[in-house]
Amino acid sequence: MNWENRWHPLLERWVTVTGHRGSRPWQGAHVEAPPPAPTFDPNCYLCPGGERISGERNPEYDEVFVFDNDHPAFARHAPPPEPAVGMFESQSAEGVCRVMCYSPNHGVRLSQLDRNQLLRVITTWRDQTYELMHQQGFEQVFIFENNGQVVGVSNPHPHCQIFATSFQFSTLAQEISATERYRTKNKKNLFEAIVQSELTDGRRILCENREWLGFVPYFAELPYEIMLVPKAQRGQLYQMPDLELESLSGVLGQVLGMLDNLWPVPQSYILSIRQAPLGLSENHDYRCHIKLQPLLRGPGLQKFLAGVETGAGHFLNDGVPEMKAEELRSAGQGR
Repeated sequence: MNWENRWHPLLERWVTVTGHRGSRPWQGAHVEAPPPAPTFDPNCYLCPGGERISGERNPEYDEVFVFDNDHPAFARHAPPPEPAVGMFESQSAEGVCRVMCYSPNHGVRLSQLDRNQLLRVITTWRDQTYELMHQQGFEQVFIFENNGQVVGVSNPHPHCQIFATSFQFSTLAQEISATERYRTKNKKNLFEAIVQSELTDGRRILCENREWLGFVPYFAELPYEIMLVPKAQRGQLYQMPDLELESLSGVLGQVLGMLDNLWPVPQSYILSIRQAPLGLSENHDYRCHIKLQPLLRGPGLQKFLAGVETGAGHFLNDGVPEMKAEELRSAGQGR
């Protein structure tokens, strides 16, 4: 499976599978395993009782803790921009940015939380989405975790960020448009077609229960990329009943464990929860899903987004999805 182009139906562009390049000579930097982190760091501004840059101290929390980011990318009352010149356009960068600490334990990873703790994280994601959309009226709620130094995380304390904005982020808008075009052309739900195609093929499936399917997508852009997709049509997390969220905690824990067990060096990744915007019809085909984008292509080897990816927007996947799915399944058996 070298030099094979695969169509990415959500981004509507080609991805080239170049599995032979995974073993190419490498003289660049290697990522080392970080030293074990303590359960509490008195200098950490995310630990219980820690002092943040704002001067405010965190409460002595013992579960999940959420607060407004002290350095937000978007502001609730953003000032109006200067008038744009000529054909250019601008708008206020209005929004809310929050930080969500998964646990008071400074040294734990999301993958190391037990089933009840992980479920508490997921239900908080749901509750935050509902509050920011339905009580505060923001159009888009995007939740993401940057994990590991390779990704550029500023603090190792287990946490994610929640961005609520009055506009749609471009990748999500692209995915929504793709589902609409697929419906018009094929008279089918794009996400349902992806799920059924993965089930029919079977080689890339990592885990499955009655409510969720976890897999390395056929069109993966990164070697160990993972998608978690609900089998029912849900646009946002708050549309999911409790049983569905409990099932999500199971499959999410499984795939995170697979990534942890691949190598001695912990996998660095970006986890994102992609949800429909507030104004989208409940009958729309877009489906809330979770995407994991690991940034290591091998033990200690970073996947750099270089010329063709960054400059041309065309991804070269150094790993064959079917082979990477088998590696992940094998790693999961060692748990």
